[in-house]
Amino acid sequence: MLLIFNIFELGVKENKKNAYVAVGKNNITKSVFNDKGTLGMYLVQEKGKPNMTYMFEVYEDEKSYQEHIKSEQYKEFLRQSPTILTNHKKKIQVMPEYMGDKKFVQTRNTRVNYVTVDVKEGFNDAFREIVLDEMKQSIKKEEGVYVIYAATTTENPNKWYFFEIYENEKAKLGNVTPNSAYQQIANGLLNTRAIEERNK
Repeated sequence: MLLIFNIFELGVKENKKNAYVAVGKNNITKSVFNDKGTLGMYLVQEKGKPNMTYMFEVYEDEKSYQEHIKSEQYKEFLRQSPTILTNHKKKIQVMPEYMGDKKFVQTRNTRVNYVTVDVKEGFNDAFREIVLDEMKQSIKKEEGVYVIYAATTTENPNKWYFFEIYENEKAKLGNVTPNSAYQQIANGLLNTRAIEERNK
């Protein structure tokens, strides 16, 4: 089974943040609870740029994604988008490399990291082996690690995207391992704030 992982980068108009969060939460909540093939949806805003937001979506397969975009909650999101979103709308085409998550409840202490990494030519296989092993161990052994997703762009396999959710700041910092390659990733992570919790 090939999971579908979508990343959307969306600009929100001034004074429309609350409206965007409301319609986004409606889309997420109804999709995750009602659509069997929708495995996860996360709405995140950039810490230093509250009008720049990201939507991360995980579907069981392509059929599940097509069913989602036919749903009433998604159609409502589309209906309201012209009055809420700017012209900055970008879908990042990615291929899942690792998708690990647990059920959790979001709190004010929940921390989210979203980062991109460019791997030097000729080092991608070694990088993949090191990082994926670290991620698998983290999601398995560390209670405060809730979500770890990794993907590469379809047009450039050396371009990596990481999305991670932690119980709190301590759990996030505790996920930094002695491995130098993974340490470099952790040091470059961009802090963002999770808006929507993970439901399954």
